[in-house]
Amino acid sequence: MADDTDSDLIAGELRVDLLRALSYVETESGPDGSYIVNGDLPPEVAPPFIRAIMRIEAELLLHDARQVTVDRGEPRTPEERRADAFLALALRVTDT
Repeated sequence: MADDTDSDLIAGELRVDLLRALSYVETESGPDGSYIVNGDLPPEVAPPFIRAIMRIEAELLLHDARQVTVDRGEPRTPEERRADAFLALALRVTDT
């Protein structure tokens, strides 16, 4: 599902709600150069964030399904897809 034509909606959720949810998310550098994402979202903030992540993850899953062949299996793990969905959401929310 592409983003809605209304610029205030990102993955079906209000941009303001997603920005509020992202304000509770922090990152830290991991020992191997990776990033660790932590967030303790209040109950009233979490549902729109989770729904948006799931919608974007579904987009990525459909994309990945088109890439699967006999010679090449699934292009990314579910964990990688979830991380990519989070990053895509953050980029979409801040893209004005």
